[in-house]
Amino acid sequence: MASEAVIDVQQRGAAGDGDQRDTDVLQSALDEAAASGGTVRLPPGEYVTAPLVVGDDTTLQIDAGATLLFVRDYEAFSSTESRWEGWDQVGFHPCLRIFEAENVEITGRGTIDGQGDYWWQFYEADDAELPDGLVERLAEFGERNKKEDDVSSFTLRPPLCQVYDSKNVSVSGVTLRRSPFWNTHVVYSDNVTLHDVNVVNPADAPNGDGIDIDSSQHVRISDTYINAGDDAICIKSGKNEEGREVGVPAAQITVTNCTVEAGHGGVVIGSEMSGDVRDVTVSNCTFTDTDRGIRIKTQRDRGAVVEDLRFDTIVMRHVACPFVVNGYYFMDIDSDRIPVDEGTPMVRNVHFQNITARDVESAAFLAGLPEQRFANISFENVAIDATRDLDASGLRPAMASNYEQRHGLFCKSIGDISLHNVAITTSEGPALTFEETDSVTVDGLDVSDVSGPAVVTNDVARTIVRGCDGATAPKPFLEARGSGVVSLAGNHGSLADRIDAGDGVVVDEN
Repeated sequence: MASEAVIDVQQRGAAGDGDQRDTDVLQSALDEAAASGGTVRLPPGEYVTAPLVVGDDTTLQIDAGATLLFVRDYEAFSSTESRWEGWDQVGFHPCLRIFEAENVEITGRGTIDGQGDYWWQFYEADDAELPDGLVERLAEFGERNKKEDDVSSFTLRPPLCQVYDSKNVSVSGVTLRRSPFWNTHVVYSDNVTLHDVNVVNPADAPNGDGIDIDSSQHVRISDTYINAGDDAICIKSGKNEEGREVGVPAAQITVTNCTVEAGHGGVVIGSEMSGDVRDVTVSNCTFTDTDRGIRIKTQRDRGAVVEDLRFDTIVMRHVACPFVVNGYYFMDIDSDRIPVDEGTPMVRNVHFQNITARDVESAAFLAGLPEQRFANISFENVAIDATRDLDASGLRPAMASNYEQRHGLFCKSIGDISLHNVAITTSEGPALTFEETDSVTVDGLDVSDVSGPAVVTNDVARTIVRGCDGATAPKPFLEARGSGVVSLAGNHGSLADRIDAGDGVVVDEN
């Protein structure tokens, strides 16, 4: 962003010595820039500060060798209204906040450090272990928020960098590390770019998400490195009834050329998605040592729709489960059908293509709800090596109870799913399991290294198998139970003698 004035904070009296608090000088410079447009420059040094707010038409330039170091003092953080875990609540003020502003740039090769270890020590600590003043602040939050939740009670710590209700914002070049809560939070904002950023939180940072896009539109994340203590890139839009009432979607989001070294998930959608999530593209990324790769999570009472997502050209390695679409987040997967209402979520039009996942435990977990099956999920040109020991990470494929972990792809309560040119290697079969699904299309499946049965279906209305090789398919290739129709067409050689069909299944070979 072009600017006429450059304010060097050291010339204004900032010490930058890692000891003296420079809050007044820094905030005064930012206010001056916001009043007339300009650049606030931090030359090399360590600038200790309480929370800061960036306003309109401001560039904050943090030079190489400069660190913005937020104080280890909860009393320096005022109370403010913001959004935590999908609800508008009162909590601690974010460290660096772009608030109700337009035309803002955070740039440079310096570092923004939240000194989050100070805050993490309070995580799940008993009141008796907390400072009296902090107990009083948390009690104040509880009284003002009047919200009960099994997660939000400990999430009111400050995010490191928050873009709130702002437009035309760019963050580039900087390193953001050791956040007290989420690292970078974009909420209720429009036209935000995060480019060439380093996001670093240690593995034990509680709620140490990398980048959270929350009820915001036209967001672009590119050429960014993330090593997170929780989900790396997460897309959200509010929780349950309040999220539906606010009704602001997360939409038109692009993630490209990003490297995730560690985290609970590479790109995650939900579980707070009650304002809708739509029109998301993720491409040209690598995920290594993430608990899950691409993870969509929701549950009953969320309502709303997640739709029109495309994941293309991604490489994953050492993940517990590369593909998760979970309608049973912290729920029992064996639950009965209930009436559909405004709290029933839907996930549809999700496409995975040109993806390689190696050294993983479970190929995929895909589960809609019995009362509302998720719809139109496709895999194309996908190769999965699910030969890693099931207990290698100590994780389940998804946070859903009463599910028996397995190496292969598991699919339940999905309207329609298709697999084109998919190769799955497992140490034991089946490679694919489908339950209570309307339509399954398997085209060009490579399971030559899988013992039979390679595919198991139970109460699948229609299974179409084509482009498969009868000569290399295991026997049985397909075990079909319950009721339904299996259509065999356009395969290489006959597969009829490799189908084990129950009495309620019709096999149609043309």
